[in-house]
Amino acid sequence: MYLFAQSSSFSKKKKKKKKKKANFSGENDEHLNALHRKGILISSSSPSLPSYRRIETLEFSQSIPSSILDDICPSRLKSTSTFNAVKHTREAAKKNCAGKLIQDSNHPAYPSYGLFASRKLSSLEHVIDYHGFVTLNGEEDKESDYTYSFAKRRLVIDAKTVGTEARFCNDFRGIRGKPNAEFFEYRDRVGDLKCGIRVKKGEIIGKGDEICVNYGKGFWLHRFGREALEKASLSTRGVPVEEGKVECSFLKRRHQCTLYYE
Repeated sequence: MYLFAQSSSFSKKKKKKKKKKANFSGENDEHLNALHRKGILISSSSPSLPSYRRIETLEFSQSIPSSILDDICPSRLKSTSTFNAVKHTREAAKKNCAGKLIQDSNHPAYPSYGLFASRKLSSLEHVIDYHGFVTLNGEEDKESDYTYSFAKRRLVIDAKTVGTEARFCNDFRGIRGKPNAEFFEYRDRVGDLKCGIRVKKGEIIGKGDEICVNYGKGFWLHRFGREALEKASLSTRGVPVEEGKVECSFLKRRHQCTLYYE
């Protein structure tokens, strides 16, 4: 935004209009801030990070057959909505982690976002759920960088436009020697199948540390090809690279996604 000094030749009437416009802008900012606080609208000044709507349960495509939905989301059998589903609230997630803008210019995901621990997290501790819009495998947005193969690859979760802070979780390559967290699937207390991120067995994540997963060889091959995979010193079996070996520009180009096919 550019500010210009007003000329002394401006009339008082014009000055009043200018002041009114500034007040109107402030009201709009306050309205947007209120939406952000309520989790209705979440956006960033970073050009690489699109706005998204935060959701507390998975949202399903109408094209998914009832037979699959009944297995994946039995809570829907008790209601025509997701009212009975266990919700993963923003307040609950904030106790474990938060999405933060990366300030370090040497970070592979700079100037995008990362997922950071809000407190000390223990081995195998459930950190956050990975929510999004669920479609049949093959019907997902092929251009999205926020997809996760789900339910024995029958479905795909896409967090491009809807999701939780889990969408900020980066791949470990170029950040640390190995991942300290992993994706996993589980049944909640009402029997619904969920995808979450948890601390890897034997790992402890300190308060303020970045939470990193392994996107898997499928992501790098799908998005950047075998040449990029080889440049990053990755084997076709998805063996983690040695610390300090990843210096490829493609890591900076797309480090903010979760396509995870192992």
